[in-house]
Amino acid sequence: MENIPHRNNGSYVLGSERERYAQIAAKRYVADPSIQAIADEPSRSRSFANGLLHCDTDVEVRPRSVPGRRRASRS
Repeated sequence: MENIPHRNNGSYVLGSERERYAQIAAKRYVADPSIQAIADEPSRSRSFANGLLHCDTDVEVRPRSVPGRRRASRS
């Protein structure tokens, strides 16, 4: 499977380069890694990878599996 290029110098990823990132991320996500695993490969943030999948692909993103938070008990 193709790797996402490592280009994290704080600049925006736009145009054809963003489309390429999105295609690679979509293929990897369908193969069942987590969004965090996709983000870690090119040393980008989870929100970057999430934005690619939500905005730039037709992939249906799975809901996060976050355990329920406990409420602080009030006395």
